[in-house]
Amino acid sequence: MEVAGDVSGLPVVQARLPHSTLYGSPEDVQAVREGDQVIVTWNRVDMTLDDDRGYLIEATVCQNGTLVWIAIQTNENYHEFTDEQNCSGASNGKLYTVEKHGYTDLVEIPWP
Repeated sequence: MEVAGDVSGLPVVQARLPHSTLYGSPEDVQAVREGDQVIVTWNRVDMTLDDDRGYLIEATVCQNGTLVWIAIQTNENYHEFTDEQNCSGASNGKLYTVEKHGYTDLVEIPWP
């Protein structure tokens, strides 16, 4: 497939995730910086095996002097990010529990 055009001309759309209240949001969310590495941890949310889809992290991190938005799916209760400290804006992140029906309320990550 070939695509022609300038991607930067596309509008940014904030999609709403399907919401679920079957399970709770992650608790005890913490983040620790070690140089350009940020390690985010949280307490595991107990879910049935058929519902469990892990966790979603939406983060804005500094890479090569530019803030970059990324989405991470993980089945672990931690994730390590490379987040340089030379951007003009602040890095940040949100964490969700994911189950087969949707996403829990977000938890703001206390980004160091």
